[in-house]
Amino acid sequence: MIAILSSSTLWYLTRGAGLVSLVLLTASVVMGILQVQRWAAEGWPRMVVAGLHKNLSLLVLVFLGLHIVTAVADGYVPIHWISVVIPFTSPYRPLWLGLGAVAVDLLIALIVTSLLRSRMSLRTWRLVHWAAYACWPVAFVHGLGTGSDGRVGWVQTVDVVCLAAVVVATTWRLASGWRGEPARRATASVAMGVVVLAMVGWAAAGPTKPGWARRAGTPVALLAPGTTTADALGAADPGVAPANTPANALTIPVNATLAGTITQSDAPGGGARVVIDGTLTGTQAAPQDGVLHIEIDGTATNSGGLRMSSSTVTMGTADKPDQYHGTIARLRNTSLTIQLQDAAGAAVALDVELQIDNNSGTVTGSVTATDGTVPAAPAGGDGD
Repeated sequence: MIAILSSSTLWYLTRGAGLVSLVLLTASVVMGILQVQRWAAEGWPRMVVAGLHKNLSLLVLVFLGLHIVTAVADGYVPIHWISVVIPFTSPYRPLWLGLGAVAVDLLIALIVTSLLRSRMSLRTWRLVHWAAYACWPVAFVHGLGTGSDGRVGWVQTVDVVCLAAVVVATTWRLASGWRGEPARRATASVAMGVVVLAMVGWAAAGPTKPGWARRAGTPVALLAPGTTTADALGAADPGVAPANTPANALTIPVNATLAGTITQSDAPGGGARVVIDGTLTGTQAAPQDGVLHIEIDGTATNSGGLRMSSSTVTMGTADKPDQYHGTIARLRNTSLTIQLQDAAGAAVALDVELQIDNNSGTVTGSVTATDGTVPAAPAGGDGD
């Protein structure tokens, strides 16, 4: 059986673990405030609140570790281990990834001091734990700035709920001691309001708007492999065919059906290779049918699949089969998102949905091509 695997599993794990980490960190902050306020209720004594706060904090570390390991291991974007703990050293979205490193460092300090609380003075412990109020917003902004789900509705709902929970809990904390130190509490309340408004305004104008991947500092090579900076900044207008297109060439947009063959063999230098050769029909964009050639190199898995390490893709007509060339940007089993470009550097985003018949070695499916770059969303962070 020919099956195609990729780093998509790592990509989903990175995104999922990051979102779960935010939810758990939010719950930990709220529980910490309840503990400081000595809140208790029937069936929820203070010792339960304290234990839950500690366990949630430790669970945050578990999912944070998964988030970090999968992001680095994915390899689609240049995230290195050193950038996990030393802020602003990554070539990939340096500011927003750097904030994640800051949040990691703060969280580690919080966990370590909590475990060593019995050996520390109360003053020192409290001083370090004030970092909790900085750790959460830093992590929150990191998730929005680096993540790939800024415009996904249900993710936005989770973000709003987390923000509301921390704001409500912090407001209660400030209000409860207002009479004892009104000036200090008022200053803290104003500061919190400014921070919240700034985050909401930035999110509305930044991560939730198209084009954020480019503005966030994603390397040009990930926005459009092989293009220049000028190309990546939008030289091609969506919906407009490239200039000087030959009469027998395949023009964009393309909506076609695919029929062809699929084979798996040993790759030069080791590993395995999957090759797909297909004909595109019903393009309504060229005087002849199109052709699509896909080569995927990788490591064979125990289940008989292939974990992708590199790829080559060409598309065109029988007369000019390599009119467009590029690589697979995202691969999820039999769904492929491909970044192509023509000889002039004009970018084309290609989506391919495959149905594979392993008995006959044939493949069918659908192909859609549009002008523009593929949203750089896998592995942590590039969705537009």
